[in-house]
Amino acid sequence: MERDDKERQQSSDDGKALPGGGQSQAGSTVDRLRPWRRISGQLVTLIGENGFCALFGRALRTLAARYEWLRVDPTQKSIGGLLGSLERDLAGAEPTVADIANGELLNTFTRQLSSLIGEALTARLLEQARASEQQGPEDVQEHK
Repeated sequence: MERDDKERQQSSDDGKALPGGGQSQAGSTVDRLRPWRRISGQLVTLIGENGFCALFGRALRTLAARYEWLRVDPTQKSIGGLLGSLERDLAGAEPTVADIANGELLNTFTRQLSSLIGEALTARLLEQARASEQQGPEDVQEHK
């Protein structure tokens, strides 16, 4: 259990260990969103866009109390809209704070996902997201 928590922490830690991880220093907004795009791509087939948006919104609401500049728009129902809003929020924050907040958001999201679908499946999905970044588009198509 402790090992799974450490792996999940490492996998979602500010995008550094997630697919295409961010930068060790304050990364660009594009780098910060890369893990979210990959995770959403993996999860939509499992829980649907509405499921992803609900889980993402819940994680965002959890952190909005600490980072008041994170906007929560309950009317936003698409992944593109949610990530666009997150991108604007992160771009408006000091880069180091944006990296920390994004890392906490990823951690919160994966903890909530794990509580819903289990740690083993969560770890497998995060690993698939990492692998899809390491493979080219043609390689991913061959695995399907």
